[in-house]
Amino acid sequence: MHRKIRVGRYTSSLLLMAVGVLLILDVVQHTEYMLQLLVWWPVIFVLWGLEYLIFFGVYYRKEGRPDNGRRFRPDLKGIVSALVVAAAVFIVTQQNHYMYLWNRVSLNLTAASMDFSQAKGNRYDMGGVLVPVTMQTSDLVVDSVNGDVTLIRRPVSNVEVRATLWVDQAPAAEADKIAQASSLTSTDGKTIQIRPEVQSYGASSRRQPRTNMLITVPEDRRFNMQIRTSNGDITLNGVDAIDSIRLESGNGNLTVNDAIGNVKGVTLNGRIKLHRITGDVDMRTNRGDMQAGDIEGTVALRTMVGDIQLARTEGDITVDTQNGDMNVLNPTAKLNANSLNGGIKVHSEQVGGDWKIYSAVGDIALELPSNGDFQLEGSSSYGNLRSDFPFKIDSKSISGQNGTSKYSINVEGNSNLSIKKLLLPSLPGLDESAGTNVPNASETPAAPSESPATGASNGSSSDNAVR
Repeated sequence: MHRKIRVGRYTSSLLLMAVGVLLILDVVQHTEYMLQLLVWWPVIFVLWGLEYLIFFGVYYRKEGRPDNGRRFRPDLKGIVSALVVAAAVFIVTQQNHYMYLWNRVSLNLTAASMDFSQAKGNRYDMGGVLVPVTMQTSDLVVDSVNGDVTLIRRPVSNVEVRATLWVDQAPAAEADKIAQASSLTSTDGKTIQIRPEVQSYGASSRRQPRTNMLITVPEDRRFNMQIRTSNGDITLNGVDAIDSIRLESGNGNLTVNDAIGNVKGVTLNGRIKLHRITGDVDMRTNRGDMQAGDIEGTVALRTMVGDIQLARTEGDITVDTQNGDMNVLNPTAKLNANSLNGGIKVHSEQVGGDWKIYSAVGDIALELPSNGDFQLEGSSSYGNLRSDFPFKIDSKSISGQNGTSKYSINVEGNSNLSIKKLLLPSLPGLDESAGTNVPNASETPAAPSESPATGASNGSSSDNAVR
């Protein structure tokens, strides 16, 4: 009688253990290790195959032949059960991740299917609303289709919202009706939700009025924030989050100044500016320059087309641009910099982590401290190599060590590579004068009302309520 040996039980057990360990780490350390399952799931099949080989080898050695009346069968039931449990745990615990991905898809669909009014033409003051804040309030969600969103902190008790409505390419009579049918809606409780309800117009009712919002939050409260707009800039000044700040714009700039919390954002077309952030940063744009400085956390900046400037960070750095130049000032930890078409310049008064730098088309210039502890390996296929350090240059490669060689610097490119020795530390700062102006206290609404105003004016006057 043949005895069946089910192969896969140990793999199933390891999978369940891994899910449990990752879940505990995420809860205790406030990390997102569970998301690594989306990357490393093929390891399941590798472990399954290893388990089969181990069983086969053990019984072959023990009995002197491969079967000895035993048949190896895959434990499909055990593997499938473990996968179902792991998938269920992942879906339940990572809902925010999938909501974030869905919101990105919805932004793309909305931006592609609508026309957007500009901030010109018929202008209306929509008044404002007061949203009560309770002790249980922990989240702030803002959804807008077309318009800028500006969020500030002031000594107020409630969340205050003021909005200005713009209707262009429409006669005054039609614009009046659109304004009458538009309003601000909000819900309170554990999650505060703010959304402008507007009436579309134009051909096939595809054109959306523009609603610029100024949102004031209490300075003594913190909220997790999700702010989305299909077309418009998002600006945050002096806000504090319990944990996270998420920003999404289909077409607009993202600006965050003086914030506490982990900042994650994406814009399909727009610039990104970040200054004085206490927390991790993860930002993406398809088209636009990126500028960040004074970041107390890890930094990840990615753009398809645009330049990247980064200065004064305290965590690991990942910067990536497909077409643009890169300038990194004074990295203090790990650095991973990649550019397919653009130059890379790194100026550092200290080397505090391993570096990996690559540019397919563009010069690479490194300015390194004379007292740094690092080992450098570099190459350039078609460019010239130059170094102030006494490194060995052999044809198209350069190598050498400085100090104790504690950290490694790997540089690869196809254009010129220059390595300069810094004798006197000198770190230029980022030009913050181009940042978005912060509205002062006098611009904060004093007594917002819940009923939208209906007065209109023609012209292209600026939106003082938001800007």
